[in-house]
Amino acid sequence: MTPRQRPRIATRPLRAVTPADLTDAYTNPRAVLAQKARRGEVHKVAHGVYVAVPDDAYDPHRWRPALEAAAAAVATTAYAQRPVAVGLTAARLLRALPRAHARATYAVPARHADVRLVDRPHGVVGFVRRDVGALATTTVRTELGDVLVTTPEQTVLDLALNRAKADPGAALEAITNLAPRVDWAVVEDLARAQRGGPTALARLRRLVPDATAA
Repeated sequence: MTPRQRPRIATRPLRAVTPADLTDAYTNPRAVLAQKARRGEVHKVAHGVYVAVPDDAYDPHRWRPALEAAAAAVATTAYAQRPVAVGLTAARLLRALPRAHARATYAVPARHADVRLVDRPHGVVGFVRRDVGALATTTVRTELGDVLVTTPEQTVLDLALNRAKADPGAALEAITNLAPRVDWAVVEDLARAQRGGPTALARLRRLVPDATAA
């Protein structure tokens, strides 16, 4: 069956759009986006943030992106610089955690309050202030486009350093699952260059001694 073609609207990266993006084209952009949502052309993920529904969505009115992708779309509307998935969110996008979490965390260049998603009972976008340009990153494809994600090496360092602040069991599971994919020489280089890196590396050597000794 040929996908139903729908009128296009200009979107930000990750197919996100806000009323502010449409002020030059429409007198009442909030009403326009609400109408498009009712038609299944866009999907509201957070207050004032919509994403374009894929043309091949089986049921446009029921479609919604995965938590990590929705959170990335929200984060792109807050800053011009692309956000970076970190911690357990990075591990999830790197397929090192089988279970989704209700909170997705993205690194951004300045402080930002949490944003609650409106398209699911539980879902929060959390932000951490980091120098995103200094992070080692890769890209992961989602249903909304490519998302910047910390590399396995950066991710295990971050998880080791912040394990107590996250879910310790999930952090350990992610570190264990990522360990076979990690270049430990790269981890050591990152640890030397980043704040808290030596502490994180020491913790990694205790958590996965066999892997770090290889």
